[in-house]
Amino acid sequence: MQGISLEVPEGEFLAVLGPSGCGKSTLLQMVAGLATPSEGEARINGRAVAGPPPEAVYLFQQYNRSLLPWRNCRDNVAFATEHRLGRKPARAAADEHLASVGLAGFGDHYPWQLSGGMQQRVAIARALAAEPALLLMDEPFSAVDALTRIQLQSLILDIWARRRLTVMLVTHDVEEAIFLADRIAVLTPRPSTIGEVIEVGLPRPRDAIATREAPRFLELRHHLLNRLLARDAA
Repeated sequence: MQGISLEVPEGEFLAVLGPSGCGKSTLLQMVAGLATPSEGEARINGRAVAGPPPEAVYLFQQYNRSLLPWRNCRDNVAFATEHRLGRKPARAAADEHLASVGLAGFGDHYPWQLSGGMQQRVAIARALAAEPALLLMDEPFSAVDALTRIQLQSLILDIWARRRLTVMLVTHDVEEAIFLADRIAVLTPRPSTIGEVIEVGLPRPRDAIATREAPRFLELRHHLLNRLLARDAA
């Protein structure tokens, strides 16, 4: 990457879109304090990032690897806060977070007993348990089937609307970026820079079907696919 300059206002949902290998995940990792830029710096609330910031939570693509298989769902979610709250209060709060992602009654189940989509809901519940101000998501729905992906996208929008989080989402899915985001930052191929930043301009709340049929959605889809596919052809 070179010459990347990007500001995300508090409460915004930003999608970072680009071709494979352009550095989308690396950019997110620098914001998360998991990678160090060779030049420049990432800043959160005016403070330079020098390690994982306490106000941010990173939701990984490989959700099944981030869950602890020897812990049930309740204890996986409680893991985020038990060092701060104590085990018993953290487990009680975990049940509330599981219910908020549609998994009420699944606290005693283990990750390996759940479908991929349900496992990702557990990972989302654990992220919410940490009460982050900034949610960093690295292609979090790429490993689930198309229908589950749409359901999880709607879930994330509902959580974002209720909690007013700031969200940075990395994706290579054009429709996902349009459906979720306020703005889309489009990266160029390597060495990556920001090719354009697009205001989505779709009204909220967004409907899983109606929004995807809106003229503005189709216009953006055409523009972004044309831009990305033209680069691939070049």
